[in-house]
Amino acid sequence: MLKYKSLTLIFFSLIVIITGCEKDPLSQKGKVQLPDKKQNLASQTADEKTIINESPVIEKNELPQVTKIDWEDLIPKEWRPDPKLVDKYNKGEIDDDDPRIMALRDRLREMEKRAPINDKLHGQVIKMPGFVVPVELDGEIVREFLLVPYHGACVHVPPPPVNQTVYVKTNNQSAGKFEYFDTVWVTGLLTVEKTKSKVAESGYTITATKVELYK
Repeated sequence: MLKYKSLTLIFFSLIVIITGCEKDPLSQKGKVQLPDKKQNLASQTADEKTIINESPVIEKNELPQVTKIDWEDLIPKEWRPDPKLVDKYNKGEIDDDDPRIMALRDRLREMEKRAPINDKLHGQVIKMPGFVVPVELDGEIVREFLLVPYHGACVHVPPPPVNQTVYVKTNNQSAGKFEYFDTVWVTGLLTVEKTKSKVAESGYTITATKVELYK
């Protein structure tokens, strides 16, 4: 059973709601969480957090450090909602007409419209989780797909903003027989690059070296 626990989930469920799934941009209805993992991102080692700031080109035989990220990392820090405020609202400690909540709703609607991109991620070799929406297939093999933060995106519900949609390009090693909304980890080179596919528009692209099922 999927669990609701992280700021990430609260964050992109707010975005989903704004795009038309719910009227109240702070409602928790309809949230979907990736399977729970024991590893805490805050406990990453210094090596895991090392950022590749040089050219995004990876030389052959080079072993780049991998930065594990989550969906909230795709949003610039100055745009992220205060998790404590959201938590208080969800617990019923703050009313709908509280000025802070009204301001937060306005901020979320502005964010959905502008979809700010985190340029600091450009050129990093990252690993992140998400759901698969196939775009280009070679028989049963998925060659290119969208990575999205919640089940049903781009098919059953409106697509997320471009800063919460990632276009993934695979190679012979990372391509596979993935189904719609399989939950996966994607590892590869992330670039800030807008791509418009037949399914949706994305604000980031990952050239994947590995795609594995989320376990």
